[in-house]
Amino acid sequence: MAGNQNSGRRKTPAALHLINGNPSKLPASQLLGAGAKGAVPASALPECPTFLTAPAKAEWKRIIGDLALMGNVARVDRAELAVYCQAYADWKFFREKIKKAQEDSGYVETTPSGYKQISAWMQNANRAEERMHKAGASFGMNPSARAAHDWRAPQGELFATEERDARDRFFD
Repeated sequence: MAGNQNSGRRKTPAALHLINGNPSKLPASQLLGAGAKGAVPASALPECPTFLTAPAKAEWKRIIGDLALMGNVARVDRAELAVYCQAYADWKFFREKIKKAQEDSGYVETTPSGYKQISAWMQNANRAEERMHKAGASFGMNPSARAAHDWRAPQGELFATEERDARDRFFD
């Protein structure tokens, strides 16, 4: 069988395609046109959900500025970003519990039948870490996700502005 729509690499969103310098040299009309797949959402920042815990809200505030600078967050990304922030808060909570219980049973517990197993705190921390890693990769929040894309700063303005023209006239 030759494959199906799930075969091969995932399609790159138009915004990331443009950030990477349009490596396939697709015309802008095809990337940003009305019929283009992966339409680019408005670049307004999403609001922090009120249901997040305090540590999750703190993580939201910590990362939202950097995500805005990278240009890969929009209002439609609110839920995915909330998943990342809450997973981070959960992971932090479980890691603090492990640190507190490290002398007793931070990493390993003994079952009633006498077997050793990974502690419940550690299992929950690992699950939260997996959720955090998965959701964070959507925003380029780990080295391998950033390596998959060229997160260069935007190229700059295409046409001169009045301020630049004035500067060039007087300081050239």
